[in-house]
Amino acid sequence: MRIILCIVSVLFGGLSMIAAFSQVKSERKPISAIIMITGSLLLLAAVICNIIGQRVDFMIALPGCAAICAAAIWNGVKGGQLHIQHHIIRIALSLILIVGFAVL
Repeated sequence: MRIILCIVSVLFGGLSMIAAFSQVKSERKPISAIIMITGSLLLLAAVICNIIGQRVDFMIALPGCAAICAAAIWNGVKGGQLHIQHHIIRIALSLILIVGFAVL
């Protein structure tokens, strides 16, 4: 289960980082993109902590996932295209990852 948790977390953090970098290139003030990159880096740090056995992974994943979700919602509101289903799925996945880090 830990392997699946780490793989999904790396995919979620990596894909969020790719989306944020593409946004940085297209905007003059990419504040939300910087928040998303920070959240992605925190989530990847949580994966590393989980792999090496540090029990702080949950405390690192929580603000990381929160930052990714908040930045994504901010982007939707700012762009005028808030897709509720997309954000519900993102939040649900974040909650599953956070619980996974807390339990495993």
